[in-house]
Amino acid sequence: MKIPILHLEDGIHQYDFLVKGGSLHFYREEVYPHDLKVHVELNKFEKNIQCHVEVDTMGHYVCDRCLDEYEHAYHGTFDVLFHIGLKDLETDEEEVILLPPETVDIDLTDQLVENLILGVPMKMLCDENCKGICPGCGADLNHEACTCTEDPIDPRWLKLKELLK
Repeated sequence: MKIPILHLEDGIHQYDFLVKGGSLHFYREEVYPHDLKVHVELNKFEKNIQCHVEVDTMGHYVCDRCLDEYEHAYHGTFDVLFHIGLKDLETDEEEVILLPPETVDIDLTDQLVENLILGVPMKMLCDENCKGICPGCGADLNHEACTCTEDPIDPRWLKLKELLK
């Protein structure tokens, strides 16, 4: 996702990209197998370039409770500030990417990949009310009933159960 900046005039510029699924080559890429729609709003002022990026795609996940595969819409946004030149920078921004004066284009691929990785949910659930899988019989409790005959007993408590008899 390179944007030419060599003769770019000051002001706001809009760019739209369609990134093919599987073309970014990062370790969690199987989570985003579909094409990514990327919209970039670039604001160039003096030696600074402020990019606001919006990403839309479908995420392909595996539920942590029932192991069913499901898809969910993903929408992510992030901002990146570039500065052309290695000095004369005064800003309150936490992260600024410095570019040498001879830079002809900026590449947002690394920032896009970072945002996609951070966008993977920590707890993947097909539904908030997912019941999961029975640890005894292995039944998917969302679709079928448990066939366990009795509750499993932790072997550490068996001696106490014998005392009740």
